Amino acid sequence: MSAERSVGEPVLVLVSPVALALDGESVRVARDVLGAALRVKTAVPESLADLDRLLARRGRRRPVVIGDDRYLQQVVQLLHQQATLDAGPLGLIPVGRSHRIALARALGAEVRPVQAARAVVSGADRPLDLLVDDGGGVVLGAVRIPAQRSPRANKTPSTWWTGLAGRVVRVLGTRPAAGTTPLRVEADGHVLADSAHPMHALALSSHDGSAELRIDAAVPVQAHRVTVGGSLFTYEADHALSAPVRERTWTVEPSAWSLRVPTRP
Repeated sequence: MSAERSVGEPVLVLVSPVALALDGESVRVARDVLGAALRVKTAVPESLADLDRLLARRGRRRPVVIGDDRYLQQVVQLLHQQATLDAGPLGLIPVGRSHRIALARALGAEVRPVQAARAVVSGADRPLDLLVDDGGGVVLGAVRIPAQRSPRANKTPSTWWTGLAGRVVRVLGTRPAAGTTPLRVEADGHVLADSAHPMHALALSSHDGSAELRIDAAVPVQAHRVTVGGSLFTYEADHALSAPVRERTWTVEPSAWSLRVPTRP
């Protein structure tokens, strides 16, 4: 579904069906603000394939996302796969329940629809780092091991492994089970955890062009590449539960993308 209006810079407004169902009024108001200043084409993708197609065929239109953190992550993932993530700043109008737009808030986006739309029109571009794993996945916020299955975690059974991963999380727990090999953690080739120094919890995020790694209660370590492996494990990335893996490497890409945020006084 799409519609187009003409004034100013061309943008492609991608509306999450979930956001439209949850708060259609906020979506309408935000589109009205955008339409008063920009050349707006609006689409409500019906599937991930539809979203991928719309992004690939957007031409010079700057993407504007209306939805929650998960929807933003999907758009960034697809743009990264299409090698066009750095083509221009993304616009974001967060619409979702409070715990599902926490990442948007942390990235500096305005969470009130009218103000967020105004920021898309005349805000400042904020460069942001990206964590990219060796399977092609991207992380905007943080990676956590073990996966916590928090209220913010994605519980939608949209992939075959969701139920399996949940069972693996329960088996693994926060400590290595008897007879299993503790995870090995390397940062730029330096071993930080292994069977001699077992890890109980890990948090990984990007900060100022580096990957920031915290193991248990230790002081954070800065690195360019982080590898975790040694036994079957799952992780939580941007509050989405991963499939079980035996090894995963994350590499930071400094200033890989940018987000249009409100101009601060």
